[in-house]
Amino acid sequence: MVILRRKSAGLGRKGTAALEFAICAPVMLGLFAAMVDVGNLLRARITLTEAVSASAQFAVMSGASVTAVNLQNVVINVAVTAGLAATSTVNGPACYCPSAYPVTLTTATCGTTCPTNSQSASTYVVINGRYTYTPIAPHLSKIVATTLTETATVLLQ
Repeated sequence: MVILRRKSAGLGRKGTAALEFAICAPVMLGLFAAMVDVGNLLRARITLTEAVSASAQFAVMSGASVTAVNLQNVVINVAVTAGLAATSTVNGPACYCPSAYPVTLTTATCGTTCPTNSQSASTYVVINGRYTYTPIAPHLSKIVATTLTETATVLLQ
C-alpha cells in the first residue's frame, strides 16, 4: 500500500519568520533607541549635577577669594571631561539675606541685619549649570524635558 503525501502542505509557511521579523524589527529598534536615550539623559543629568557640585565644593574651599569666572570654569571643565558641552552662570559672590522656607535670597548690604530672620547679611554665591540633551529618538523630547538645569547656593562666610 502506497501512502500519498500532499506536497503543498508546508508551502504556506515559507517566509513566515522573515515577515514576523520585518514587522517586529522597527518596533524593537524604536524601543532600543528609547532605552539608550533615557540612559544617556540620566548620565547627562548625573554629570551636570556632579559638575555643579564640584564648583560648589571649590567655592567652599576657596572662601571669600573665589571669583565667578573660576566657578564657571569648574562647571564647564568637569562637564567637558565627561563629554558634555554644558554652560554655566554664577551670581555673586554677593551679600544676601535668606528668607524662611521656601528659601529665597534677597540682595542686601553686607553686615546689615536681615529683616526676615534678624541675622546679618552674608556672602553667598549661586552656581547654575545648564545642558540641552539632543535625543536619538526625536519624540523623546515630547515626553521628557531634555533641557537640564542644576543650581547650588553656597554660603561663603
